[in-house]
Parts: sequence; C-alpha cells; structure tokens
Amino acid sequence: MIIRVKIYNMYLPLSQSLKDKRSVIKSIITKIHNKFNVSISEIDNLNKCKYCTIGIALITNNNAYADNVFSKIEDFIDSYQYIQIVSIQQYL
Repeated sequence: MIIRVKIYNMYLPLSQSLKDKRSVIKSIITKIHNKFNVSISEIDNLNKCKYCTIGIALITNNNAYADNVFSKIEDFIDSYQYIQIVSIQQYL
C-alpha cells in the first residue's frame, strides 16, 4: 500500500477578499476531488486572501499511478490563470 501526500502552497493574485478566495478554492477543491478521487482540503493560510495551502492525499498500490494522478492534478491547477503554485511539498 502506498500513501502519497502533497501540500500545495498557492498564490491568488486576483483575489481581493476572503470571499473571492474561498469561492475559487472551494470550486477547485470540489473539481479535483470529483475528477481525481483524492482526499483534499484547505489546510493553512485560511485568513489570507491572496494565499492558500491545500493538502491532497492518495492511497494506491502503484507508484506510477500516484505519480500520474499528481501530475494531472498539477496540470489541472496550472490551467487556472488566477492561481499560481508557489511550492509543493511531498510526503511519501
């Protein structure tokens, strides 16, 4: 069994309020959860309107599958013009 966890620190340059940020982040979290069947949650920077930290966890029995899923998730996040990934921390 392989448990893969990644923490994404992101910057939202167009967000002007917590309401703006939360609407964008809630939408992204829901879409990632539904599309990739992973556990995902906003875990830090909850009261900062321009920064967000989300955690994503995946349990599988195949390293290649986990790498593929996280690669697709990163491409999915990058497709949003109003979100920039600042850093990614991986926990094996």
